[in-house]
Amino acid sequence: MTEWTTDVDDGGAIEEPPMTSQPVLRTARRSALRRSSSRRELYADARDEARRVRGRAAFVWRGRVLPVGVPIAAAAGLLTWRQRRSARDTIGAVIAAGVLSYLEARLEWGVRRRAYRRRRDTE
Repeated sequence: MTEWTTDVDDGGAIEEPPMTSQPVLRTARRSALRRSSSRRELYADARDEARRVRGRAAFVWRGRVLPVGVPIAAAAGLLTWRQRRSARDTIGAVIAAGVLSYLEARLEWGVRRRAYRRRRDTE
């Protein structure tokens, strides 16, 4: 029986260097382990990222309109009712306050999203 070895001359074949894996350069992307100037800044970044993950609808409705806008609308309705005793004016005040809180929340979401993207692109 013949023995098979890898050091046998193969008849003048071209020698190729062995395939070694080259380190892959990563694209510039935020790392979870990046340095920060303070713990407060890290917490602020984490809050912004958590807001972005939950999405616009959750931020606007569950984050701003329901806990903030609805009580403000109710207070506006109560004040209007006490002053005028008019159902039409009261309903108008409630609807106006609710719509304004919704629009303010959408505007705030847009401002926060743009600020987050600007900050992410500069890092």
